[in-house]
Amino acid sequence: MTPRTSAIGARDVERALRRLGVGRRDTLWVHAGLQTALKMEGTTPAEKVATVLRGLDRTVAEGTLVIPTFTYSFARGEDYDVASSPSTVGVLGERFRHLPGVVRTADPMFSAAVRGPLRRPWASRLLEVRDTDCFGARSVFAYLREVDARLLFLGVGFGYCTFVHHVEQRLRVPYRSFKDFAGVVRDGDRAVRTTARYFVRDLESDVESLFGPLGDALLESGAARRATLPGGPALLLTSARAVEAETVRRVRERPDFLLRRGHERRVAEVG
Repeated sequence: MTPRTSAIGARDVERALRRLGVGRRDTLWVHAGLQTALKMEGTTPAEKVATVLRGLDRTVAEGTLVIPTFTYSFARGEDYDVASSPSTVGVLGERFRHLPGVVRTADPMFSAAVRGPLRRPWASRLLEVRDTDCFGARSVFAYLREVDARLLFLGVGFGYCTFVHHVEQRLRVPYRSFKDFAGVVRDGDRAVRTTARYFVRDLESDVESLFGPLGDALLESGAARRATLPGGPALLLTSARAVEAETVRRVRERPDFLLRRGHERRVAEVG
């Protein structure tokens, strides 16, 4: 008979992340896919998600936990309500944003749920309703870079690394360009008309991102590490500044490095 594998608890998650190098005072940004989380403690999906969140929260108990709660519907003309607009990028962020002590940022497309302190003056930059630049110098991605956040991929691959778009914008890659989306952001009793500037891919040139080779390069250099919870999700951990450094180096060597091959019509040298 196959030995029975015990359920994975919050302490198991914490121990795995501690072995990967996450400290109690770190800022931890989490992309998650929980399809492989069936072995987590709990009898219902909600209880299993709660186990994951407890493990993440314990890991950075004196730091800051940040989980994406993106809402691309703003680009389709829908209002963004900080309190009620559901996350469209997974159940973990949607569950997390409702917990006591968690706040949600005001960017109408690339919001995030945050538990823990934010460096000054970042609380006002991220939480106040105003015009935004989704991947710009006052975005949540710029904050991750400033504090050199740990970037965790839990049950998903490196292809989900949205932070790379922040680096692409800093490099002004030629296959992306700025597009403004106007709409209403609601925060409590306030309704503010705002504009979100988004560094979008060039649809005319059929550009398609491919971040897997970047993740492989980070693993090969030791700037990213892997672990697996027995019977549970795979983990990959790196840092914001490591991703930035490797992205800059690779794109300057080969401007189409972040693209799927065959999508090179608008790619030129990046200075």
